[in-house]
Amino acid sequence: MKRVLVLARTFGKYSNEPLALLQNNGFEIERREKVDADGLKGFEAIVVGVQRITREMLLNSSVKIIAKHGVGVDNIDLEAATELGIPVTVTPNANAVSVAELTIGFIFALSKKLIDLHNNLYQKRQFVSNVGLELHGKILGIVGFGSIGKEVAKRALCLGMRVLVYDPYVEESNLRELGIEKMELDELLRQSDFVSLHVPLNESTRHLIDREKISLMKRTAYLINTARGGVVDEKPLAEALKSGQIAGAALDVFDVEPLPADSPFFDCPNVIMTPHVGAHTYEAILRMNMMAAESIVDFFNGKIPKHVVNRDVITKLIEKGFSPQS
Repeated sequence: MKRVLVLARTFGKYSNEPLALLQNNGFEIERREKVDADGLKGFEAIVVGVQRITREMLLNSSVKIIAKHGVGVDNIDLEAATELGIPVTVTPNANAVSVAELTIGFIFALSKKLIDLHNNLYQKRQFVSNVGLELHGKILGIVGFGSIGKEVAKRALCLGMRVLVYDPYVEESNLRELGIEKMELDELLRQSDFVSLHVPLNESTRHLIDREKISLMKRTAYLINTARGGVVDEKPLAEALKSGQIAGAALDVFDVEPLPADSPFFDCPNVIMTPHVGAHTYEAILRMNMMAAESIVDFFNGKIPKHVVNRDVITKLIEKGFSPQS
């Protein structure tokens, strides 16, 4: 019997359907939350969440496929997986709506000062009002126009916001048809009332929003990050929040997670923070569960799984007799 190691905490947590799919296809499932250098031994497949999968782990294993429960693969040594012929799959679009809805929720919370209003009334018993902003006519700058960025744009346009996009891989004509303006990053930062980040974390995007970029933003602007913590240089962001260089921020992701107790963000009254929950809806979790399970089942049925990110492996799989999916 083939063995699957499940490291993703929410895999099969709210529905038995993904577990049943694996078990009905002859897989034995073992769950763990952490894994060490030898922890992958004896497993043919992994469903991984945020845990780091290193070259050493893969060399000390018999793993044949890695199914990422999500889309960010910065925690997996892709180069080593590719060298070993191990496909790494992701679950694109599964969480797009959920993350987009959280982003829009952040925009409402920041613009209406909902957290302050709640804390004053509920915690301090003070019936004190704050003056908020209307979103209609405000400018939202979206950095990265993948599946999540597109869902955010749809909702922002419905609210009457003007939407700007920075994404070097998207054609301007395609955006223009949607009523969206393409813009270079610096100009987007200068113009936007809200800046929302939706890019993967890689060498080209690490600290994409650094001290210089933050300095371009309006003093009345808000930064929202539901992508990856490393996309933002956290030290200058915390300094900008404390000094009032920007009006505020909403953060669902951080460089180090869980967020350390000495994080400078705990000293920033104008920040909203959530513990990396953008994809944590029942619907998104089930979609990710099923896509990860289906990738494993397809692979062991001799099919090239959908959504393989290390594309160089596909040639090796075809040479071994795996069949492409239509």
